[in-house]
Amino acid sequence: MKALLDFIPLIVFFVLANQKNDILLATQGLLIAVVAVTLLQLILQKGKLLKSQWIVLGLTLVFGGLTLLFHDDVYIRWKSTVINLVFAAALVGSLFIGQKSLGERLLEPIFQLDRAGWRKVTLSIAGYFIVMALLHYLFAFVPALMPYWVSFKTFGGMIINIAAIALLFASLRHNIRPELRQR
Repeated sequence: MKALLDFIPLIVFFVLANQKNDILLATQGLLIAVVAVTLLQLILQKGKLLKSQWIVLGLTLVFGGLTLLFHDDVYIRWKSTVINLVFAAALVGSLFIGQKSLGERLLEPIFQLDRAGWRKVTLSIAGYFIVMALLHYLFAFVPALMPYWVSFKTFGGMIINIAAIALLFASLRHNIRPELRQR
């Protein structure tokens, strides 16, 4: 259910952008939906949000707010690129700070890897976020792709995300913790 909640703001944005052909209205809907979903997540997660949820909330409010304040969609078009770059930077930075990388902290309950394996996984996930940042940038700012920006933002990113997760899990299937394989 948590994963479905994350897509509600995107779906609201997509519907309003396509039906009303109004990015400013779609941005208003996105902001309202993000705040509503965040409040619901706070309730479901007993008053706690993950750092990634705070980042998405904060950057959505900043870029959405700038879009509405200046009546210019360039800010909302930058949002996904910036979010993906922030996640990539955090992943790479986590290799140098602390005992465990973000990749290890996230996936350690599922996979058993050595230090070099966790480094590769963390860099792979960071690479995914860099590719996603580039794709979001291309669809948001390259004139030939801009007509498809809203669709890519809503559905293309979701499809690539599911494919990336499936690829990651398929490539690490031999490293699944023994206690999880027996289930």
